Amino acid sequence: MSKFIDRLDEIIEGAPARMGFGPARAEKTPGLALIVQVSRSHKTGTATAVGVSPDGIILSGVKTAADVSDLKDSLSESLWGVRADTLSADEAKAFLEDGCDMLAFQLQGTSIGAVSSEDSAKVLCIDPGADVEDLRDINALPIDAVMFPLGGTSSAWTLDDLAKVARVRGRLNKYLLAEISEAPNADELKVLRTAGINGLVVDVSAGKKALNALKELLMDMPKPGPERPSKSNAILPGAAYSSQREEPAPEPEEDDE
Repeated sequence: MSKFIDRLDEIIEGAPARMGFGPARAEKTPGLALIVQVSRSHKTGTATAVGVSPDGIILSGVKTAADVSDLKDSLSESLWGVRADTLSADEAKAFLEDGCDMLAFQLQGTSIGAVSSEDSAKVLCIDPGADVEDLRDINALPIDAVMFPLGGTSSAWTLDDLAKVARVRGRLNKYLLAEISEAPNADELKVLRTAGINGLVVDVSAGKKALNALKELLMDMPKPGPERPSKSNAILPGAAYSSQREEPAPEPEEDDE
């Protein structure tokens, strides 16, 4: 099992309490996973990403394992992966042998053998123009998560953008990662989580200060509360009445004389 998938599960379900003496206290987890993408200037970008200590780092624009050979030492304490436009079985194997834990790829140009390993997180990158109605077919594929772009700045997001997220979530039973260009505020983060997003992918070009600020917001997110019943359920015809009806009293037994 991929360590990145384990991390996503910890964030969604809450980290277990640590063993040992004293009161059991669960480790604090962020409200959403933070994945920092390094798409260029990989050496300096990787150093910046590692300094933020995100939940994952994705190297984009690398083509072979040789492209990450100089970065392995700096990534040794991080969960990291690669994002490729095309991926063969041999390329995937080479990346995994170098310590890669995530493979992000396109639907077209990815070999079936590239997604055969059970030891890595397999992330499918959805094309922005993909028809949402076709997404149900993805459930049958051997992938763990889906990454899709949430375009524009957070201040320009509308309910239509949120509806698109909901439509994607409603058709997939995979982890959902949103690729964004600007860090949302605290209220927007809660809305995104409620819509079904499990993690945010932000490019390192956003800057270390912005990434650290986003990480702090994610760590300060309150735990999701229990789902509240919708208003429609509260006024279903007969629902309220049926829930309040008294059970009929048992008939008294006749005395044998």
